[in-house]
Amino acid sequence: MRFLVVEDDSAVAKTLCGLLAARHHEGLAVSTARDGLDLLRTQAIDLILLDVNLPGGLSGYAACEAFRSLRPKVPIILMTGAYTSEADARVAHAVGAAGFLRKPFDAAVLFEAVDRSLEAGSVVLPSMLSFQCAECGAEGRIRDAGEETLRIRCPNCGSVRGVRREDQEPAIFPRVPSVPPPLRRRILVVDNTEHFRLYLLDLLTEAGHYVVTARDGNEALRLAEEWSPDVIISEVLVPGMDGIALCRAIRRHPHLARVPFVTLTNLRNEDHLAHAQDAGVDLFLLKPIRVPDFFESLNGLIVNRTA
Repeated sequence: MRFLVVEDDSAVAKTLCGLLAARHHEGLAVSTARDGLDLLRTQAIDLILLDVNLPGGLSGYAACEAFRSLRPKVPIILMTGAYTSEADARVAHAVGAAGFLRKPFDAAVLFEAVDRSLEAGSVVLPSMLSFQCAECGAEGRIRDAGEETLRIRCPNCGSVRGVRREDQEPAIFPRVPSVPPPLRRRILVVDNTEHFRLYLLDLLTEAGHYVVTARDGNEALRLAEEWSPDVIISEVLVPGMDGIALCRAIRRHPHLARVPFVTLTNLRNEDHLAHAQDAGVDLFLLKPIRVPDFFESLNGLIVNRTA
């Protein structure tokens, strides 16, 4: 059998191809989703092993949908890092992955997932439509379920409304421009609102960053200590330890004190801004975000810290 391995870590890709070769399979490895799409157009592939965090402007989740649109009968197993949240498995299922693996995994776990995915076969998923939220202007994607009216929830501001299917255009991939390799960072996203947390995860990975998510401040501090992110983006109002307290804890930490810290919030008053500045927050942003403005501010922060 022939496997497509989409993995930007060359050591991991080499290991996976070695495991496949030991079982007399052929592994074709590429480092970006775009290269994977090019290969799918020219090669017969039986199964795809796809990393979630990829460079090149197309996240693993978006790539999964694009791959399924091109080859709907080829099973896809998504792979992600050890410190990503449990919500990522649900997202993998939602975008049509036949399997989900959390690194590191051994050969037995890999081939168990491969066997399950091949036995389950492939279900053709609906195509994706784009929409723009009337409340905040955010651009999102929804599944074309074939119904005349679609009920959607904006992943940015959370507003819910119905839209006419005939008014929506096919979704475009990617939605955000890719950042150049020198500006790609390990980013920890902290937000207890799942739809917004996953929205940021998708945008940031699509831009080429490497992302881990947390639901509360205590979990975020633990992940920061284990993963050593380059940037932390946190909602102010999160459980356990709020975003301001988390920033203070980061600033006191001997190995994390210089990590750029960004807060996001719906709170619009000067007191919260003053508290954030006093705690050492580098960038104070308001929800709902505008994607171009968000990336302009984030890229500016990264460039300034790199200089």
